[in-house]
Amino acid sequence: MAAILHESLDDVIARRRPQPPEPLHGDTIKWLASLPADVRPTLLPIQFVRIANALARVWPAPRACLNYFEDLLIDRRGGRHGFPFEVALEIAGLKDHYETVVHPTSQTVWDLIMEVRR
Repeated sequence: MAAILHESLDDVIARRRPQPPEPLHGDTIKWLASLPADVRPTLLPIQFVRIANALARVWPAPRACLNYFEDLLIDRRGGRHGFPFEVALEIAGLKDHYETVVHPTSQTVWDLIMEVRR
């Protein structure tokens, strides 16, 4: 506790200093290139590099990816500013592509019934 009380102002400022922007990872660039042109985001990887990197990382894991999409698109904590409209559209388009093409998921009760009958 004494160490915390004797912490210098310079130490506090250095700890709060913003970190340099995260670069777009090589795996993220490959993931973006693998997406069809009509769903490939263009603004997301420029304006929100950290989120593009995270999406590329969870893309192969359906449950984790869908959970991440939900976290991005639904404000459960309240008070979030949200994404610019165009970026939100890109994220929603990626989620739709993921749920309909990459890892199709049931959208209605009728989809579930059809799955059971197969």
